[in-house]
Parts: sequence; structure tokens; C-alpha cells
Amino acid sequence: MIIIPNQIELSTVLKELHNISGFRISVFDTEFNEVAAYPKDQSPFCKLMKQNEKAKMSCHENDMKAFKRVQETNQVYLYQCSFGLYDAVAPLYSFGKLTGYLMMGQTLDTLNSSPSFVISAASPFIADKKELSDAVSKIHIRAKENIVSCLSIMAICAEYITLTNRLNSTKQDLSHEIKRYIDQNYKSKITIELLYERFFCSRATLINTFKRAYGVTINEYLTKVRINHATGLLTMTSKSVSEIAELCGFSDQNYFSKVFSKIKGKTPSEFRRMG
Repeated sequence: MIIIPNQIELSTVLKELHNISGFRISVFDTEFNEVAAYPKDQSPFCKLMKQNEKAKMSCHENDMKAFKRVQETNQVYLYQCSFGLYDAVAPLYSFGKLTGYLMMGQTLDTLNSSPSFVISAASPFIADKKELSDAVSKIHIRAKENIVSCLSIMAICAEYITLTNRLNSTKQDLSHEIKRYIDQNYKSKITIELLYERFFCSRATLINTFKRAYGVTINEYLTKVRINHATGLLTMTSKSVSEIAELCGFSDQNYFSKVFSKIKGKTPSEFRRMG
């Protein structure tokens, strides 16, 4: 018996949509920054094209036009990039406010002319023709009707994300959610990458939003929370310094002692004796 949870994590939605379609699925914020994707890496062809600044700019301009069209129509939009690959974009909302875009694509249709068109369009930007041909041969190919069917499933996923308000609607909410996550999970490994992937925002948005809200960086706040918990454990328990370091999210006792000494002016052992 398969049990489906009431709330499916957004990362799971992206993975399952990829498993069904075979396409790369990504989420962009309203500033057009990619904040989550499955799989993380783009197709070999797209990665190759983005090594050339002119080709990269052409792709970017195509995507910007698609995002703006979705802004204007509030509808899913299927289009072909400059090099003939199919992409689709759907709007994402949170509590009625546009908060991002769901994107699916990097695929070709089954027309015999499609790979040759890609090679022809990309040749002016890539000197190594064998490398280009190899990259094109790895592009996913789907029948046009299959692409359209996947588009319908994508629209359903976008609606689910919207109806469950999976994206943060305001930066105030975002900073509060980051703080709450740190308060609850300080014992675990927490990185900036983990946070911006979890909260589906760009690195810059994550860092700047938190700093404006609380006046400290995320790492400064995380360290403060961990050290505060460590002082309590040093005072109230007989646990060893190494145990306390681990319980407070420090994988290395020496590093814990160094950070503790810098903030408290005493080593953990000295703090315990004087407390």
C-alpha cells in the first residue's frame, strides 16, 4: 500500500515531474534567478552553449521573454529556444502573489531535422564540432504529443505548488522561516546552499533578507545559537566538551573550543570551572 503525504516537499515535486517527463525541472524566483532544479546539472548541450558569452546571452534573452509572457498571461507557455530546444514556463503563486516560475525543458521533438537544426544554429558559437555533435546527441528527444502531455502534468504541478503555498510570499516571512529553521535544527549541518535550496530563493536574496531583518549574517546567528546552547550544557550538565560540541552542531571539538573562546573569552573547560 502506497501512502501519499498531505504535503509533498517541493524538491519531491521537481524530482517526480522529472521522472515522469525526463525533462530538467527548475524553479526561478521573480528576479529570474534559478533557485532549485532536478537534476541540478543542465544538459551537456546547454552547459556547452553557456561557455560562450554570446550564446549564453541568446539563451538568457529567450528565457526572459518567456518569463515576461507568463507574467502578462498567467498561463503556461511552451516555446523553443534559439537553438531549437523546447522549454516551458508556468507561473507560481503564494497566497495570490506571483512568487516564481516553474520551468521544464531542454528537449527536442522527434523530427529528423531537429538535431541538424540545433547543430546548424549552435555551430557559430562552438569551435569544436565533435564536442558539439556529442552534446547534441545527448539531448532528450520526445514526440511532440508527449511534450504537450508533459506540459499538462507540469501545469497540474504548478497549480499544486500554488494551492499549497510552497513558496514564501514575502521577504519578512522568509527571514522568519530561516531563523525558525536554524533555531530548530542548529544541531545539524546547516550551510547557505542547504538553506537557499530549502527555501527556494537565490543566494543573494537569502543572505540579504536575513541580514536586513536581524542585523547579523546567517552564519553569525547560527554560531550564536550554537554557543548559547553550549553554555547551557556546560553549566547544567556533566557532559564532556566533545559531547557538547557534537550536540551543538560542531563536528570538530578543536574548532568548537576555538569559536567558544573567541566569543566568550574563555575555553569551554575554563567557562565550566568558573560557572
